[in-house]
Amino acid sequence: MAKFVLPLILLLIISIFVVEGALVPKFIELQCRRTRYPDLCERSLANHVNPTSQDPQEIAQVALKVSIVKAVYTKIYLRKVSKELKQNKAKEYQAVEDCLDQMSDSVSQLTNSFKELQRMKSADAEGDFVWCQSNVQTWLSTVLTDTYICMDGFSGYGMGGKVMATIKARVLNVAQVTSNTLALFNGFAAWHKSNSNGGSYGENEP
Repeated sequence: MAKFVLPLILLLIISIFVVEGALVPKFIELQCRRTRYPDLCERSLANHVNPTSQDPQEIAQVALKVSIVKAVYTKIYLRKVSKELKQNKAKEYQAVEDCLDQMSDSVSQLTNSFKELQRMKSADAEGDFVWCQSNVQTWLSTVLTDTYICMDGFSGYGMGGKVMATIKARVLNVAQVTSNTLALFNGFAAWHKSNSNGGSYGENEP
């Protein structure tokens, strides 16, 4: 798991300093229109996708990498906070620990989704593609559920302060980028179906 995730984190850390101000390729702009958070989508993808790419699968793949990195960073932060709260016997410890469990599951679901998307490149039959598609959609939806459960877990506490605000912001960001990833993946699946039926991708544009 660590060997898989660390190169992705390093890639995004290196590029984060130059992403602001990057021109957004038209194809990415069009793809991001199908998402719930298009501005975030463009910022997340602009500097990580080949500017000449017209491949919806590449877009979905990069979006998944971004989601993985965001989830891993959030998991690391939650683990740190959980240890501190446990040492201090703080009442918020259990809520943070539960959220950590949810985020750990999210990292696993996202990693499985990335691997499944890789398999879709070599799917020999349409049935295999549809099976992989269903798996990815289920796993990404589970991540969204995990993040909402995590945030709901804090509702019973009068939590304030910088740390709790940071937790909520990070978990919300994971939810938002994953929502975008799911929309982009669905766009790729629609593109594949259109091509399989002899249509054009433009027929599936929002």
